[in-house]
Amino acid sequence: MTKPPTSPMFDQLGTWLMDSGLKETSVEDVVQGLGRRLIEGGVSLHRISLGGMLLHPVFGALDVVWNAQDDRVVSRMMPRSIVTNEEFQNSPFFWAISRQIRYHRFELGAGPTEPDFPIFDQFRTDGVSDYLLFFESYGRSDELLWVDLPPGIEGVILALSTRRIGGFSAFEIDYLKALMRPFALCIKSITTQLLAKELLDTYLGRYSGNRVLDGVVQRGDGGTIDCVLFYCDLRSSTKLAETLSLEQYLALINDYFDCTAGAVADHGGEVLKFIGDAVMAIFPIEAGNRPAVDMCRAAVQAAQEAFGRAEQRNRNAAGDGASIHFGIALHRGRVMYGNVGTDRRLDFTTIGPAVNQVTRLEGLCKKLGSPLLASENFMADHNGELVPLGTHVLAGMDQPTGVFTLPDLAPRDSS
Repeated sequence: MTKPPTSPMFDQLGTWLMDSGLKETSVEDVVQGLGRRLIEGGVSLHRISLGGMLLHPVFGALDVVWNAQDDRVVSRMMPRSIVTNEEFQNSPFFWAISRQIRYHRFELGAGPTEPDFPIFDQFRTDGVSDYLLFFESYGRSDELLWVDLPPGIEGVILALSTRRIGGFSAFEIDYLKALMRPFALCIKSITTQLLAKELLDTYLGRYSGNRVLDGVVQRGDGGTIDCVLFYCDLRSSTKLAETLSLEQYLALINDYFDCTAGAVADHGGEVLKFIGDAVMAIFPIEAGNRPAVDMCRAAVQAAQEAFGRAEQRNRNAAGDGASIHFGIALHRGRVMYGNVGTDRRLDFTTIGPAVNQVTRLEGLCKKLGSPLLASENFMADHNGELVPLGTHVLAGMDQPTGVFTLPDLAPRDSS
């Protein structure tokens, strides 16, 4: 009597996939680990390819490829425009996800397939005899996620290929079908964590996002931090909003944020929030990697870069739209940094006298004739040259403060 085939290796793979989904591992490690384990268990593999559409503000798809010959993993985050790319739309992956096809076998070694795809020509040249395609949808039916594609395409798609004559065995295919759901759950768990971090970085900033992921999630959680504060406000915003069309104004605002918030991020700062057309950012001061003198220098360099980007943008847009002008204030102080709000709607932000001081300081830019002002607190830790602009009482403040600017930004009549 013939016993039905069994495979301890395949049986253990399901447990390994579930364990991997529970741990903080990477998609690349899972794909590579799957390939290695299948080969060690006697399955002849040539290549594993993993794909999936992503709900991400910048990227639209994940692409991970493992080649058995060199045991190498190549991973790419593809732009959102990939969904309309002709090459992508003429691929087996797009064919499967757009039609919600959970499984299909392409026996490339047996001749032409139906359907056929351009990428199969290269596979045949490489000697691929069999290509298995699996897709598990996350079941999201919201059409707004992908306006150019049908709902339900968000999920995990997996392709395995072999060069074995005759292709995969029926036994192997049955087991791989059974493993697809544990595999999809594992990948979804890992990518959900990845996307949560990416979205927190996008909406809160990397520094704040990491704190939230570390458990600073309740109202009142947080504490005081020492930082350099960077506050920027757009000039003539009311007039611009009234004279420009909505599309023109939104384009200008985004250009302005690219100049200012973009420069802050590029110099290691943390953009906390956009307050209308103002930017509130910090350069946290920490012993070791983020000393005060370096954070002050980074803030100045970010400000100079912001002005440089705006000047370049205005030159390029000359005669084709309004110019961008803004003021920047720099201050050093301790702030309350953490969660404020209600139990059901929190904001991770900074509050305190130092925050009020930097916003009031920026309000002096126009009066003093300089687009950048720095406080005496900032001056104390700044190694570079600053020009004094006198002592001033800021709005709502009792004590006067010394005000400074960079030499090349000083008003002409200043000493």
